[in-house]
Amino acid sequence: MNNFINTSLASELPYWEFFDGPRPHAILFDGSIIAGVQASLVDIECWDSAAINHLTEGVRSSLNSISEGLSVQFYLRVGSDASSFVEKHKNGFNPSAHPLIKKIAQKRESGLQTSLESGEFYKPELFIFLKTPMLQGQKFGLFKRPEKFAEASRENYEETVEMLFQNLDTLISSLGGLGIKSRPLSKSELVEIIYRFLNPKRSLSESCPKVQTSNEVELESSLIQEVPWMAQQSPREQLVFGDLILEFSHFVLDSYLHKVITLKTLPEITFAGQLANFLRLPFHYDLLLSVDIPEQASEMAKLQQKRKMAHSLAATSGGRASDLESETKLSSTEELIRELLSSGQRIYAAQMSIVLRAPVGTDGMRLLSRQAKEVLSRLRALQGAEGLEESVGAWKVIRDCLPLAPLNLERARRMKTNNLADFLPLYGPRMGDDDPVVIFKNRLGGLVGYNPFDPRLPNYNTLVTGSSGAGKSFLNNCILLQEMARSLRVFVIDIGGSYKKITQALDGQYLEINLSDQYRLNPFDIADIEEGPTNQKLKSLLAAIESMVTDEDKPKLAKLDRVLLEKEIIELYKKKAKENKVPTLSDLVAALEKSKEQTMQILAKLLYTWTGDRPYGRLLDGYGGLRADSTICTFDLKGLSSYPDLQSVMIIILTDFILGQVENDRSCKKRIIMDEAWALLQNPASAGFMEYCARTLRKTGSGITFITQGVEEIAASSIGPAILNNTATKFILLQRGDPKILKDTLRLNSQEISLIGSLEQRKGKFSEGFLMEGDEKQVVQIRPGPFEYWLSTSDAEDNKFLAQRQNDGLSLIEAIEEAVVKHPNGVGAKKAEAA
Repeated sequence: MNNFINTSLASELPYWEFFDGPRPHAILFDGSIIAGVQASLVDIECWDSAAINHLTEGVRSSLNSISEGLSVQFYLRVGSDASSFVEKHKNGFNPSAHPLIKKIAQKRESGLQTSLESGEFYKPELFIFLKTPMLQGQKFGLFKRPEKFAEASRENYEETVEMLFQNLDTLISSLGGLGIKSRPLSKSELVEIIYRFLNPKRSLSESCPKVQTSNEVELESSLIQEVPWMAQQSPREQLVFGDLILEFSHFVLDSYLHKVITLKTLPEITFAGQLANFLRLPFHYDLLLSVDIPEQASEMAKLQQKRKMAHSLAATSGGRASDLESETKLSSTEELIRELLSSGQRIYAAQMSIVLRAPVGTDGMRLLSRQAKEVLSRLRALQGAEGLEESVGAWKVIRDCLPLAPLNLERARRMKTNNLADFLPLYGPRMGDDDPVVIFKNRLGGLVGYNPFDPRLPNYNTLVTGSSGAGKSFLNNCILLQEMARSLRVFVIDIGGSYKKITQALDGQYLEINLSDQYRLNPFDIADIEEGPTNQKLKSLLAAIESMVTDEDKPKLAKLDRVLLEKEIIELYKKKAKENKVPTLSDLVAALEKSKEQTMQILAKLLYTWTGDRPYGRLLDGYGGLRADSTICTFDLKGLSSYPDLQSVMIIILTDFILGQVENDRSCKKRIIMDEAWALLQNPASAGFMEYCARTLRKTGSGITFITQGVEEIAASSIGPAILNNTATKFILLQRGDPKILKDTLRLNSQEISLIGSLEQRKGKFSEGFLMEGDEKQVVQIRPGPFEYWLSTSDAEDNKFLAQRQNDGLSLIEAIEEAVVKHPNGVGAKKAEAA
């Protein structure tokens, strides 16, 4: 049995013991101590050269801050474990949400779980480890008491741990200054990293076991005497559950094929951010960059010795020809020494290893071969670097630089600080907000969390812009279907019916306002006639009546007339309160006709067309109001497009209703959506409302979304600066106009404009958008499920199919469910794929 233990895989592992507490760390078999942090990745996809260079300068300083004699290891693990991300999305669900919202959420979560189990997601994680050898203390004579040795060893150990964590704290601080968040890893996390690396198959279904140390295991003394080896509970033995099989071109560990590729030849030159594209490999992999920081005095002495040897070989005497090769070596060595002395750089020994995995089998071998070719190809693209596909020595190479144990760097290459900084795997796609209320994807298949009400944002307003057919309303419908699972109330002012399906499906209030009396609205309507109108209500009524009696190109009412009108309105409310009735426009006209003021009598005549059985009167003169118990209220003003004067009045009435709901009820978050905002901007009433909301809604914990075809309409508007400066979030969809306008208006750099130009849209599959959230920018993909797609689509063919099925007697939900089965990606999806 002992022979078996000595030749097992566990016996080859360098891990000796793990310690928890305020300073979690591990001890390796050679006595060295190691600890680590998990660091966030930097998404530089949208950065310009100046920003990338600034980051790299900071990274160089961080490298130089680590003490000599230590080792640092960067472990980039690209896997698919997004379970915590999905769990956060689930946990925010409100149990009292609409049944349809629950159903859609359950289908979405089921799809996420399926993708999670099949390993479809792309999630990179970066761990940074620091290792130091045990410090050597005072030496004792042969006849000193044993207690002295034990005491000295304890002091050496504690001093070593103290020194290690001083360096780790310095590293965390310096990375934090660069915007790279990092946190120390606990004992359980250190153990789990090793467990997942050594057990790629088991870790997919079984969680990491709790590693017990020898003093935590209780066995009967009699059993230990009979079987002594049972008392030796090595942590490394508890972490290995698979077999190791060495093959010529690879090795097999826990039923997974492993192939190792190391960096053999350094590139001719390096530049800031050069590794960013390399790291975006379209499959899962592990990258280990292990770095030794030697004593620089010793390294400089070696260079000086090399210089002297080259000088002696290159020297000439007696007219003999010089050795050109030696002269070249002398020149390059002297140049390197001068650079190191003048720039403050250091010399490092670094080894880069990429580990690829695939399930055992013929298909796995083919997959591994394709991935290896892709890695080698991308390495060559790094200014001529070359990779080495390890064969017989693959296990030995990786065993000596396992995660948390960079011991012997077989493939180490000497690098200066500037070059090493360019090789650090610090880059990766942004994962989005901490609370993933809404889930998008990135181009690599990773999940991106989006919280429209993220507390770090200065406001909760959004601007959505894109050409016709870019999917602006579709995007907002998809966002709402996820966001409304968090107790959100929505108010939509639309021109075109893009929100009709979602409003009706969620039993909301949909008002398709036109000249009929189907949705009669009383501008004077208030909740409690006894309390009378609020100041906000009075201001709204004055604005509405002023809009009724004045032309757009004419001046508004005089100040005195406004005062007299307000007095008449207040007295009218008091009079009607005694009758327990709400006033109407006809009541106001009757009061104004009796006024002694001539201007009020004129106003009564001007209000004639707005009262009685006349077209505008049927809509606005009479009893009727808006109910406020719906989770979503949509007001479609398309029917009023030909009547700008009536549209202005209706916008004032609707916005007054919406503001009342937003400001008086703060029990939940609210979102106002102004679709086709470019048309509403031309209306002074709606423009004023939009500006007011953009500036003040944050105080109520609410937000407004402006949807427009181009930013030029916003920029040209008098309230353009207010909207652009008070929308912390912006979605830029497909653009077909001049990108210069977009670039200048939103202050975008050339790289960001290039990304916007590369946005794609695939019918029924996904639609891409450029998300600007505060200071963060990235490309996201909207990938709705079939039911979400059909509830959000405004495609003519799709809506025609639903209308036909509803004409056949099906409800909207039944028609959508049938469409999901017959055309999960839309009626025109197959045509689009064929094209």
